[in-house]
Amino acid sequence: MPGNFNPVLGIDIGGVLIDRANDDADTSFFGPNYLLTTAVTDAFTSIRRLSNSGYNIYLVSKCGKKTEEKTRHWLAHHQFFEKAAVLRSNIRFCRKRNEKAQICAEIGAEYFIDDRLEVLSYLKSVPNLYLFNADEREVQQFSEALTRVTRVSSWNEVALLLLDDLGPERTSNS
Repeated sequence: MPGNFNPVLGIDIGGVLIDRANDDADTSFFGPNYLLTTAVTDAFTSIRRLSNSGYNIYLVSKCGKKTEEKTRHWLAHHQFFEKAAVLRSNIRFCRKRNEKAQICAEIGAEYFIDDRLEVLSYLKSVPNLYLFNADEREVQQFSEALTRVTRVSSWNEVALLLLDDLGPERTSNS
């Protein structure tokens, strides 16, 4: 890869950054205690490693206006931008899942991580797609998209794959 090339990595928020394991608990993101919802294990540290290694990281989320406000509040409360070394301006929201495709085209995403295969099926312009801890029923419904996708089950796995993609000369300082 050329010396100053910084590949763009898009990351979904719900289920990839904010943990869905809380969804049936008192700490559900959709309840009054949403700030207590935990991050997905190793997300912040892995994203920081990727950012420090040269990835230009964007958060891209589909949600309604109320959830967008809660998400911004959660990110600030958990000091995501500081801890993960991501620019505050690198966040995009849309109202429909297929609108992520346009956002990815606008930011020049070459990599995208999402927990919904449906979303990844729309991202025709993104060459490197990662399906994070997917729901198997949803995978069956959109299985034709699996041929373009790498399935991953943890942030450590994601970080290893993406750091390996950069090559050893780019990751020696991470």
